[in-house]
Amino acid sequence: MDPLPLEPSWERKALNRTTFGCREVDEQYVKQVGWETWVQDQLNPPEGDDPELATFLAQQVLHIEYNSSEDEEENNERIEGWEAVDELRPLNYLNMPEKELYEVLIHAGDTHPWDEVWRVYVETMNSVYIRASHSSYQLREVMTDFWLNHFSVWYDGDDIMRLSTLIYDRDIIRPRVFGNFRDMLGATATSTAMMWYLDNAGSPATLPNENYARELMELHTLGEDAYLGTVNPEDVEKDENGIAVGFTDEDVIQVSRAVSGWTVEIAQWGGGNVGQLPYTWLFAYNPFQHNNNATNFMGQNLSNLTDEMEQGERVLDILAAHPATAEFVVTKMVRRFFGENPPQEVIDRAVETWMDNLDADDQIRRVVETILLDGTEIGDMAPSRIRRPFEKMVASWRAMGATVGASWAWPWVLGQTNDAAFSWPGPDGRPDENNYWLAGTQVMQAWNTMYMLSTWWGVIGDNLFDEMENEEKDSAITMTDFWVGRMLGHQLATAESYNALIDYQFTWAGPLTHWTWAKQTEDQEEQEQHIQNAQITTRGFASIIATSDEFAWV
Repeated sequence: MDPLPLEPSWERKALNRTTFGCREVDEQYVKQVGWETWVQDQLNPPEGDDPELATFLAQQVLHIEYNSSEDEEENNERIEGWEAVDELRPLNYLNMPEKELYEVLIHAGDTHPWDEVWRVYVETMNSVYIRASHSSYQLREVMTDFWLNHFSVWYDGDDIMRLSTLIYDRDIIRPRVFGNFRDMLGATATSTAMMWYLDNAGSPATLPNENYARELMELHTLGEDAYLGTVNPEDVEKDENGIAVGFTDEDVIQVSRAVSGWTVEIAQWGGGNVGQLPYTWLFAYNPFQHNNNATNFMGQNLSNLTDEMEQGERVLDILAAHPATAEFVVTKMVRRFFGENPPQEVIDRAVETWMDNLDADDQIRRVVETILLDGTEIGDMAPSRIRRPFEKMVASWRAMGATVGASWAWPWVLGQTNDAAFSWPGPDGRPDENNYWLAGTQVMQAWNTMYMLSTWWGVIGDNLFDEMENEEKDSAITMTDFWVGRMLGHQLATAESYNALIDYQFTWAGPLTHWTWAKQTEDQEEQEQHIQNAQITTRGFASIIATSDEFAWV
């Protein structure tokens, strides 16, 4: 084997920042075709999953089992409605239309048990892990993760939130990650997940709820630095178009009125001309819930806007085009690639691109292109961002070349770290600060989970041991060099870390130990067992390398 380089290549640094983990094959491909070619291909993904991933997802099955309704008792009375189920079932909910998905909840306990509602969420979580691990369009997966965190919703509020996460990921966020920000803002604002999570769906006309209104400005658009508190709105500085440079508490009130009536259909009263709304959980405008008293918002008059949803749409127009929104959102985006101290020159040119393309259908794509291609910082800068637990786990499996399949484990994995998809309880989304993810509990939970999933839980597949040539299995040194090269692409920083891996090879958990025992025995059954253990411990050994500092930083 050729000696490993002392540090990661330009291509590996760039790929680690723009994917859920660089693989050897990715690094070699980018070196062959060039960084710009790779980025342009990633920025123009197919409408849905790439064919290979789509086929893989279609092949996944999960066991589901529950009793028939005749075997269930409710208030000491027999209920009827469904047969017993005990089957391996494909992930069918992933492609079910929105209306039909909500009917799963509407009819739970009637035509099927509540197990089916939970099953929807389980399939959602499976799709998150499988796509992050196997999608050919990694940049889309990274940006989907970014926008899901920016427009954060929490799955554990109630059953409607658990079910809505599938629609939110599939129909609201994922198709728009390279699209137009104003379009995405409107899509999230009219999604069942966001309306229910931030209480706007139940907002009454008499006293509109201010939760969504405040988070819309502080978290989704202008940012907390634009919040001016209790200042009189008339005293706030305005730009040449008469739009305020920041927002006040009074503006929060005005937004809550403007978007009142934006709700979901849950059989509530819609007024004399509407009557009772249907029970669908789909988004709707309800005039009976709309407050008509919105006046001036950030220097702009809303009172003369009388068409349905017109006031709220005008609010979104103002917020999406505001320079503070460009600065806030773009800075977050650049931090996602570079960490908490991103290069200011990248932010500046990306903000300019954002503002120059406010009406472009591919506004976000152009901004990402500017970040990644209008300078060489993406591969020049030394690793400076700590991988979150989710990123670290997926990156380890991608580097190994392992197969991540369907499992009932995915909803529970990383629960204690708050880093599983849709698990962050607040609307602010996960922090992008290194110190948070370096906390001892976070690190240990991620390490232990990564190791267990790779070895004994049966979730991670493939015989990685057989991928090594015989000469790479000859000694602890050759085996360690092979896996350090695959996982990191460069040498470990210290001899102490390297020697610890060498020593690990000779423990009961080291693949070399089991390979040695397999070669020494003449009993075929015993030899097969040792080889099987070598296969398992190879995944464990690769996971140990993934706990190194070199793997943690990108």
